[in-house]
This record gives sequence, C-alpha cells and structure tokens, in this order.
Amino acid sequence: MKKPLLILTGLLLTWAAGAQTSREELLSHMELTAGNYANYPAPTGHLTPAPEGYEAFYISHYGRHGSRYMTSDKAYRRLRYQLDSARTLGILTPYGKDVRRRIKAASADARDRAGELTALGARQHRAIARRMYDNYPALLSQPLQVSANSSDSRRVMLSMAYFVNELKALNPSLSVSMDASQHDLYYIKSNPAIVVPPCPTNGMLYDKLEQFKHKLLSGEPQMQALFTDPDKARTFIDPCEMAEDLFKTAIDMYCLPELGIRFDDLFGEDGMIDGFRVHNASWCLWEGLMPGSEKSYYRIYPLLQNVLDEADAMIASGGKGIRLRFGHDSIVLPFTFVLGFPEATGATDDMENLHKTFSIFRLIPMAANVQLVFFRKDGSDDILVKFLMNENETSVPVKTDCYPYYHWSDVSTYYRNLIEDAHLQYQTPEEDED
Repeated sequence: MKKPLLILTGLLLTWAAGAQTSREELLSHMELTAGNYANYPAPTGHLTPAPEGYEAFYISHYGRHGSRYMTSDKAYRRLRYQLDSARTLGILTPYGKDVRRRIKAASADARDRAGELTALGARQHRAIARRMYDNYPALLSQPLQVSANSSDSRRVMLSMAYFVNELKALNPSLSVSMDASQHDLYYIKSNPAIVVPPCPTNGMLYDKLEQFKHKLLSGEPQMQALFTDPDKARTFIDPCEMAEDLFKTAIDMYCLPELGIRFDDLFGEDGMIDGFRVHNASWCLWEGLMPGSEKSYYRIYPLLQNVLDEADAMIASGGKGIRLRFGHDSIVLPFTFVLGFPEATGATDDMENLHKTFSIFRLIPMAANVQLVFFRKDGSDDILVKFLMNENETSVPVKTDCYPYYHWSDVSTYYRNLIEDAHLQYQTPEEDED
C-alpha cells in the first residue's frame, strides 16, 4: 500500500525562493522585463528519471503561441501621429528625431501584421517539440496518435502547425490530426459563459493599479527627452499613454531580434523594470490571481476538466498518445494558478513588491506551456504523473511519496474536488432567432 507523504516544508521553501525575483536578477537579464513578451527561456534540462519499471505513455499539453507582433497597431498609429506632429511644430529634440526614425521603421515592418507569429515564434515551437521528442524517445518514436487543436487565432494555429510538423519530421510514423474549431473554444479559451462571482474589493484594486501605473509610467522622462517644449507637446499628448505605447513597443522588439531595433534606451534600466512591474501587476489582477480580485480564473475550469477527462479516457483505453492544445497567455496564467504551481501562487495586493514573489516572465513568456507526463508500470494500476512548467519540473498541492511524480488517483481526486467546490454557474444562453 502506498503511503502518500506531505511535501517537505524545506522543499516548499526552496521552490518559493526559486520563484522570487530580485532587482539584481532583472538588472542581469533585462530581457526579462519584457514580461509576457519575453523570449521562451531554455529549460534547465534536468528531468528526474521515473521510478523503476515506469514508462511514459501519454503527454497532455497546453501551450501559448510563440513570439508575435503586437495585437493592434494602435500604439504605432498614436506614436507616429504624436512624433510627426511634434516634428511639424519643430519641437523634437535630436534624440526625438532618432526615436521617430526608429518608430517609423518598426511600424513599417509591423504593417498589416498585427498579432501575427514572428520567425522567432516558429522557432520556439519547433524547439519545444524537438525537446519533447528527445525527452521521451521511447514513447515518441512509436507510431502514436498525436491529437492537436487550437484557438481560431492565426498565430495560434501556425504555432500548432510548426509544433506538430516538427514531431512528424522526427517520426514520420506518427498519425497526426489538427483542428481549430469553435467547437473546442469552451475550454481552449476562457469560457465567457461561466459566471464570475462578484468581489467588493475588485474595483478598489483596479483604482490602485491605475495609480500604480501613473506613478511608474508617468511618461515625464520621455517627454523631457523627446521634446524641446514638453508643455506644448502635452496639448496633444497624454504622457502616461505615450509611455505605455513606447513600453509595449520596446518589449515587442524582443519578439523581432532580426529587426535590430531597440527602444529600451527610452526608459533605462529603472524604467524598464518599472514598466515590467506595472504589466506584472496588471496580469495578476486581470486573471484573478491577486487577493481581493474577482475569481476570473473560474473560466479556466473547463480546461482542467478536459485535461482530467481525456487523461482518464486514455488510461482506461490502455493506449498511448500525445494530446496538444494551443492557445494564449490569458489561459496559461490562470491555468497554472488553478493547478497550484508555486510559480503562480505567490501573489499579493502589495503592487510595489508583487514582482518579488510573482513574475509573469516565469509563467507566460512567449510559447509558455504546461505539460502533464503520465507513466505506468506493467502489472500495476498505479498511474504516475509529473507536471512541467515551461519544461521544468514543478510541484502541485497534492500529497506524494515520489516527488516530482504524483499518483494520478490522488491528483485526479484533488482537482475534481476543486472543480466541484467552485460550484460553477453558467449564464443562460440566448435563444437563436428564426
């Protein structure tokens, strides 16, 4: 009889420390300030061998699309208008003229490409697929069924295609299927039919976030650097809005390394860190991970249900396979929270210090993914599973005596109880008109 043990307190402290972010870390790796625009990090490469006799038979995955262009050209349009107007008025500094030149070049490259996958995004998914194959060659070298589906976003569909085609190239005997239907959006994306319980402190947190944003992204340093007459520029420019547009442009350049254009110099090290802190707090609040916010992550429970049900079906069949799902950061982030990954559960409403215990670059960089890898042993019905966050082993709040592996029976019971305890309510669908 197995004897599940509580995860050791010492390990919990180690994991918590690993999720902490220091100013020194950000200064040493300024690319991390791109937050959810950050390039996908190379995994540690350490994967604990399975207990004796256990072999992988099923991988269940959810991944974000790869690096992309900004999802809208609004920032570029506003910046071009503002800098062109300042040029007409003769109030651009020499530095402002240089920034205008760079904005025009970046904007021209992004024309009619809003939200599209970049070349880097394609490379990210091919690399993740290769590592999946290399990590589990005994499984993936077989003539398996690979089932993949995605949201109906073009960048997500392309990410799925690059991933699946890489697996197929590595093993031509794979039988693959891909789909991007509305039929599956109820779990591939946040489910809007689920009622999010109201929270009286939610509005106060949004007010607090707005104040935090205006404090850290005031735009005043940029106004002074770009314009010889900042007061005149303020007659047609909202400094905070401009700073936000410039910061988004700066971090999007990390998705386009071949373009060779950067805007980090507009903010400096402190300004880039401040911009990251604003975006970090924003995502934490938007997805309901911040204490006192509405539990918008309830809308991710259908994804968890799908993962549980499909895993149980595969186990019952006695078969083997790969299940891939592709979507967005707005699903990966709350999904990691619902799963209870320590990287996702360190949130606080102290926005000044939130980044020290919760950092989106650890959770939702471009091509972020969650993998559940299942193992079984001949002659035993005790299925084991381990969890990977961006291909690195992580923990969940379930008892185990064989970390980083967990007994699926315990895991399934825990998460099914979690869903049941949420008492999900659905909006009444509107009747279709004749």
